[in-house]
Amino acid sequence: MDPAPTSGDADACELPWLRCQPRFNRDPIVRTLRRTEINTDDTVGVVFEPEEGSDHFAVMLSGSSGGIPEHLATRLAENGVSAFALGYHGAPGLPPALIEIPIEYLQRGIELFCERFAKRQSIGVIGMSKGAELALVLAAQLGGTIDRVVAVAPSHVVWFGLKAPRQDVDRRSTRSSWSRHGVPLPFLPCPPDIRPAFNERGLRTDVFFDMSRYEPGEVDVARIPVERSAGPILLLSGDDDHQWPAVPMAEEIVRHMVDHGRGDDVTSVVYPGAGHTFLVQDFMPPPGLGAGPQFDFGGSTQADHLASEDAWQRVVSFLKASGVPTGKA
Repeated sequence: MDPAPTSGDADACELPWLRCQPRFNRDPIVRTLRRTEINTDDTVGVVFEPEEGSDHFAVMLSGSSGGIPEHLATRLAENGVSAFALGYHGAPGLPPALIEIPIEYLQRGIELFCERFAKRQSIGVIGMSKGAELALVLAAQLGGTIDRVVAVAPSHVVWFGLKAPRQDVDRRSTRSSWSRHGVPLPFLPCPPDIRPAFNERGLRTDVFFDMSRYEPGEVDVARIPVERSAGPILLLSGDDDHQWPAVPMAEEIVRHMVDHGRGDDVTSVVYPGAGHTFLVQDFMPPPGLGAGPQFDFGGSTQADHLASEDAWQRVVSFLKASGVPTGKA
C-alpha cells in the first residue's frame, strides 16, 4: 500500500543505538565527506559536508536517546545535504537528562552552523520523535533562522521531560522538556499512576501520551505554535507507532496550520503499518542485540523498510529546497 500524503489544503528516532552500523548501505551520490567535530562551551556536534561542497544545509536532532546522530547526518551528506548532527543531551559535555533543555543552546548551535558552514541566515532542521517536537519548537521560537522543518513521528504539544537513562526504564520527569530565558515551556505532564506496558517486543510507551486524559485548555497551553514557523513543514508518521500517537498529533499540526491560513505550508505523510523508527530502519540492530532495554516501536520490518525508502527520498528532496521560496521548490 502506498503512503498517504496529505496537506493542509486537503484532508489532512528515537532509538538507543544511534551509533550502531547500518545493516545495509544505500548507494550514496556523494562518495567523499568532510567531517568536522564541534566542541565549544556552547555547542557539541559533528558537521558532515560533501567534499565538493553543497548549497543545501540542515541540522539533525536526535530523539530521547540523545547522543550525536552522526549516521543520520552522514546519510544526508551522502545525498548532497551538508548536515550538522547537533547534540543537546546524553553526550559528553551535555546534560544527561532531557529536562528543561535551553532553547538558547540550540539557537547558538544553529547560528554557528549558519555562520561557519552555510554562510547564510537560515537552514532546514530535521528531528525524530522528541527531536521532532524540538524541531517544531525551534521553528516556532526562532523565526526566520529555520526555513523548513522535517518532523518524523511528530508532536503538536510540548511533553514532559525525561530523566537520564538508568536501570529503571521509566524515565518520566515532572518537569518540562524545554526552557527559554530560564522559564520552562508549558507542557503536558503524565500522571505517575500510569504504568508502561510490556510485551514480547519490549516496552510500549504510547499509554503515557493518551490525549483523551487532558482537557482542551491544557492542550492549548502546551500546544506548539507551529503557525509562527517561517517556512514549510513536512510531517512523516507511521500508523502503527507504539511509542506515542504520531499520526493523531500530526493531524493536529495540520489542522492548526489550516486554521491559521497556512495549509499550503504543511504536508503530512502517513505510512501504513510502519512504527516509530521507520526512518532509522537501516541503523537498528536485530531484535535482542541492542544495548539497554528493549522497546516496542511498533511496525513490521517490511512496512518500516518501505516507509524508510520513501521517507528518505522525501526528506532529501524537501531539505534541498531549503532557501527556495515556498511554492518555488
